[in-house]
Amino acid sequence: MKKLLALVIIFVLVFSGCKAEKIGTDYDFSEVAADTMAHIIEEAPNPGHNHINGEWTVIVAARGGAEIPEGWFDTYYENLCNTLTENDGVLSGTKHGSYSRAVLTLAAIGKDPTDVAGYNLLESYTDYDFVTHQGIPGSIFALLSLDSVGYEIPEGNVSREKLIQHLLDEEYEGGGWALMGEKPDVDMTAQAIQALAPYYGENEEVTAAIERAVAHLSEVQKPDGGFYAWESENVQTAAQVVIALSSIGIDIRTDERFIKEEGWIGSYIMQYYLGGGAFCHTLGTQENAMASDQCMQAFVAMELLENGEGRFYDFNDIG
Repeated sequence: MKKLLALVIIFVLVFSGCKAEKIGTDYDFSEVAADTMAHIIEEAPNPGHNHINGEWTVIVAARGGAEIPEGWFDTYYENLCNTLTENDGVLSGTKHGSYSRAVLTLAAIGKDPTDVAGYNLLESYTDYDFVTHQGIPGSIFALLSLDSVGYEIPEGNVSREKLIQHLLDEEYEGGGWALMGEKPDVDMTAQAIQALAPYYGENEEVTAAIERAVAHLSEVQKPDGGFYAWESENVQTAAQVVIALSSIGIDIRTDERFIKEEGWIGSYIMQYYLGGGAFCHTLGTQENAMASDQCMQAFVAMELLENGEGRFYDFNDIG
């Protein structure tokens, strides 16, 4: 696994349901990261157009420079081609995020999204109503996928400016975003930061919105370093915050805004570690594949920041 073993940051091995004591921020967690990457790849022997053991695993393996089985990326590509052929080129009639996830994966493995089994997946980005039908997640993942390698949007009524403005218009008073409800939620706030990160420091409105969102995340962070999501806790929410903060140059190991009296985000995440590269979604439960994938994404995001190698969703230098 390229460079991953060299990363030195803090994490402590604990088992599900066991609260970690407050720890420093210079612990070597390379073994945990290496085990997690190997485990999620092993659990996805036939990756395809799926949330679970599929595209997110392929993306993090590619971005992390992992050692993969021979032909593994090709297997994903062939499975995606088959899915498109079987469904007349349609991945979803209502969720544009299905297209964004596929385009992100193709970008990560160096495949052309304009000709996949004869279908141009970027054509799905031409209808603003379709792209935003899911609300802000549509704009978030459209921006992430388009900006992963700087794709041009085919002619239509969609532009990066409109997608950015959609997010700015949906910001909650005081900072942050949510899919619904009267207050921002951590997951949507973190993902919006990830999508807007390429424009941070370049666009004044975006920069101000991100800074308000960062202040909000620090304010709602729990004393043990974690976060509530929908009045409960899970490890993926914390992982999304790590990816978001890393994307704008914030090191969670050193930034005092995110080191609380009982812990920090890293020590919080490791409360969910089951050993053998597996993470659970909530404390006291069995392994959750999405939790393992997203924790691995957080590990890679921190490594990229440590090495000055860009955002997690910047795929220009992969390979």
